[in-house]
Amino acid sequence: MGQGRVSGVRLAPVAVAVALVGGLAACGGSAAPAGSNSTQTAQSTGAPAASPSGTAGATTASSRQFTPIVEPFDPGHPARNSPAPASCGGQQTTLAITQCFEDRTENTDAAIDTVQLAHYTSGSPPQRAAILADDSAWLSARQPVCARAFHSGGTIDRINVASCLLDESTTRLNAVKGIIPAEARLKATDNPNPSALAWYTTPAGSRIAMLDTQGDQSGGVIISWVIIGGADGFIINPRQFYFRDGSFSDQGVLQAPSPASHRVAAGVQYQFGIDYSHLSADPSAAKGTGGYVYAPGAPVAIWR
Repeated sequence: MGQGRVSGVRLAPVAVAVALVGGLAACGGSAAPAGSNSTQTAQSTGAPAASPSGTAGATTASSRQFTPIVEPFDPGHPARNSPAPASCGGQQTTLAITQCFEDRTENTDAAIDTVQLAHYTSGSPPQRAAILADDSAWLSARQPVCARAFHSGGTIDRINVASCLLDESTTRLNAVKGIIPAEARLKATDNPNPSALAWYTTPAGSRIAMLDTQGDQSGGVIISWVIIGGADGFIINPRQFYFRDGSFSDQGVLQAPSPASHRVAAGVQYQFGIDYSHLSADPSAAKGTGGYVYAPGAPVAIWR
């Protein structure tokens, strides 16, 4: 969604929706692989390796060749680089915007392949098997996760899903590079339309959004947290979801049934509620500087 403070998380779904309502009106493909090399070509053919005895067809995970990403929207070859506009939201049609996001996603996936190929080449047989399994699971979950996040039934879903694919790949690239993203600043909302939610993408590909559902009798707010499990699923720890405003924090009260330790399966959406009932005690409430935080350790995302 953006750069700087937002690192890998985009508010494009909302921004693009606004752009379309304002009159966005029309977006293509790729050529030969850019930045490919003989090593990658040789190791990404998928051909079975020969066994020590010279017999072809060894099938153990450690003997498989590196498997590059093949895009569902651009099949038939490994992910490759192609020119893409810097701003997809500025394109003039749904097709053009979608194509822009897909091209940028494929460029990002080509970069993921480069990093993972280096890890694979230097890895032990068990490490190589783990890389192949991890890459395959992540790619298989990416499209279902995005499709689950955006399902309003309108044309905007195509754009939002394409934007989501780029978010997922950008976050994945940062993860395989070992880059720690900056804290994401996202827009809080009380609009239940899927296109209005601001999603945070975790390094494992899960997605998190918040929805301000209602106030309570104490002057607090009940927040519905929305989770979509990535490739490895998502284990809910309610202590990681709280309100923060400077030194003030409100851990809130869980709404039944308790979601603690619930595992959200890959591609499955799950919601749970927390009543932040002590917000009236926030000394800086009038300034509007607080927000709802997801913090698996240090805060990584805050909705304001």
